Amino acid sequence: MRQRPHQPEAPRPRRRISHRSPLHHPRIGPLSLPPELAADSVEFKLGLPSAEELQSAVRTTLVELGASQGISDTLDAVALSQIAKNLVGLSEEEALRVLRQCVLARGRADAGLLDDVAEGKRQALHTEGLLENVKRDASFQDVVGLQRLRDWIAKRKSAWTPEGRQFGLVPPKGILITGVQGCGKSLAARAVAGEWGYDLVRMDAGALYDKFVGESEKHLRKPLELAQKLAPVVLWIDEIEKAFASAGSSSDADAGLSQRLLATLLTWMQDREGGVFLAATSNNITVLPPEMLRKGRFDEIFFVDLPNVQIRAALFALHLKKRSRDAAGFDTARLAQASEGYSGAEIEQTIVSGLYTAFSQKQQLSTEILRSEIKSTQPLSVTRAEEIAAIRDWAKNRATPAD
Repeated sequence: MRQRPHQPEAPRPRRRISHRSPLHHPRIGPLSLPPELAADSVEFKLGLPSAEELQSAVRTTLVELGASQGISDTLDAVALSQIAKNLVGLSEEEALRVLRQCVLARGRADAGLLDDVAEGKRQALHTEGLLENVKRDASFQDVVGLQRLRDWIAKRKSAWTPEGRQFGLVPPKGILITGVQGCGKSLAARAVAGEWGYDLVRMDAGALYDKFVGESEKHLRKPLELAQKLAPVVLWIDEIEKAFASAGSSSDADAGLSQRLLATLLTWMQDREGGVFLAATSNNITVLPPEMLRKGRFDEIFFVDLPNVQIRAALFALHLKKRSRDAAGFDTARLAQASEGYSGAEIEQTIVSGLYTAFSQKQQLSTEILRSEIKSTQPLSVTRAEEIAAIRDWAKNRATPAD
């Protein structure tokens, strides 16, 4: 019986590995290896291109679009460099796809392309609601007081520049802002992005928990990875104690889930690359675990106290101006004296209530109407005096005064 000649087995075609994951399908997500192969395999992630590597590709793409589509290009070298920085976090293929879409939709390559590319990148990363893009509409020009915090932020801005890095400055990791409710903690965190000109994204700490095992940790890792791809960016976590307060107590309360979430966040805070500045706020810092508060996690912990009489006068002037009222027509010093113990939010609400009263009485807003509103309201410093006293006592030797 004749045997067929031996035919060597044709080599199997090699799979092209995506930059996202070594075993990742764009439609069905991560693929699982059989147990027989899993033990002998190693996951390998290819790095993403840097801004310098993307810059030449951006320039080439704009030249091609100009030749084929007649797109006018008025961008200088600085703008080209900024576009490349805005695309960092995407693969080269994805970055150039976003660039082409933005240029073709705009019909020209001009200064407005920078914002279009940044928005296109956010859409390409598919945040899936884990991160909320917050409009950068606040800076420290909108903040009254907090002079120490303002000076600290102004000094650290130079660490992001090439000159600062060459000098040896290390970009800051983040700050934790705590204090009395309604005194501008969230506004101060948002103002950092406006002051530095960076994008601002918000992660809702209270939305991390999920009923399925392992999903809560995934809900935390995913936005942290996305924030790194969006760099340079300010990551704002409002009321951080909502997610991590239980980590300092017994693990029996939630089967150790909050402690695992805390471990994930602390590891990221310690080991993350530059480009993501964490701005966290807390209304009750005493419930946070001590591991989060030690030096090295946050660069500084700032305490925002109730405004003094000078700052209260400035707050009345600021909020009157926002409502198209001339502060010179009001006795702001007298209003400041009458509003002892009021927070910034309560001062703003006094003006809002005064406008309703003035309109119902068919009068113009006046100092007397505002004084009447102040007398008819009890501030939080009175209704929750014991809690606020405890917060202020904690901060005396543990935090840096923001003012």
